[in-house]
Amino acid sequence: MNKLIFVDTSAWIMLINKDEAYHQAAVETYNEMSKATFVVSNLVVGETYTWLRKKVGYKKASTFLKVIEDKNDLNQLKTVYSEPVLEKQAAQLLEKYSEHEFSYADAVSFCIMQNLRVKQAFTYDRQFVIAGFDVVNDLPGR
Repeated sequence: MNKLIFVDTSAWIMLINKDEAYHQAAVETYNEMSKATFVVSNLVVGETYTWLRKKVGYKKASTFLKVIEDKNDLNQLKTVYSEPVLEKQAAQLLEKYSEHEFSYADAVSFCIMQNLRVKQAFTYDRQFVIAGFDVVNDLPGR
């Protein structure tokens, strides 16, 4: 089985939006991980689509959904859907880390990672580090 790497909203945004400061670095990092199987939640897909739709328009957002669909079809991406058991775990995690500003989507992502034993996240969100995961990105000082 290929190594599993969770891909967060912030990484998808860096990859899709060429105007982002770390776009090129994100593309290079993504390409270096090409042998991995990527994991994403339906909440991350929704969050990413919404951000892209509002900030860069329908065409980019629609392209993102097509990329997700194609990668799922090629078994290069595993989309995990939020469900009641996962959401209960996420609520418990949010309570445990109440001093941190974790989003609900982040909490569900952390629980997915724990359940699937995914150790690394491709993200530009420091919340993943706080939650105890390794972060894959090219930001200085990570």
